[in-house]
Amino acid sequence: MKNPSIASEETKVSDGQIEACVALVTDATRKAAGAAIRELVRNGVLTKQNIERVRARGNEVVAEITQIVKEKFAGIAENIVGIVRLISGAETLELEGTDGKETIAKAKSVFTGWVDPDFRGYGCDVESRPTKKTKITVHEMIKDGTFAQVFNGMSEDLNSLCLTQPQIIGFVKKHRKWLRTDGYATLFLFKVDSEFFVAYVYLNGDGGLRVRVHRFSDDDVWAAESRLRIVVPQLTPASA
Repeated sequence: MKNPSIASEETKVSDGQIEACVALVTDATRKAAGAAIRELVRNGVLTKQNIERVRARGNEVVAEITQIVKEKFAGIAENIVGIVRLISGAETLELEGTDGKETIAKAKSVFTGWVDPDFRGYGCDVESRPTKKTKITVHEMIKDGTFAQVFNGMSEDLNSLCLTQPQIIGFVKKHRKWLRTDGYATLFLFKVDSEFFVAYVYLNGDGGLRVRVHRFSDDDVWAAESRLRIVVPQLTPASA
């Protein structure tokens, strides 16, 4: 995050903008806090005897709320969703429509380094639905996490994050510059019938493109320091 002390006049945040954000937080906090405190009273957690003890430690509440506000504002400003950060925001990326017939298991002319035989073993060598032209975005992991933490953190609707296998192939061919080229992976979520899978695309030492498949349910924790990339359809405000 940039240091505001070195901001130019063109990028400097005005006092009016700051006060508007303060009003936003104050109004929202007042309403939400009132509802939360009344619920605690109804449930017997807060009583006439202990509520003054809570008030006496109000500085602790203020400190936590302040930290939450800082983290949330910074996260939104830096395009952070869950444990990933948007890195393709300055560029519009699109995939052409597909007929749904290509499968990764058969795309050996694209994935010249290696194709995981589990694409067939897991029953993924099947056609997909046709798709229209689709806008997509590229993100990178900034915190350790499992597949579930990565994708569920981006949207509660996993279907909205899926690409079809032809779209994954199309991305690799059209937007190859967005793939990691240092041995680390770019991840794509896809679905076969009712099961979710993750395609794990990376380059081997001689430049050949390789692709593995993982079940979404795998609970391996992936390290943030690897900065794995994640490609998904562009999120709408409703699913972001």
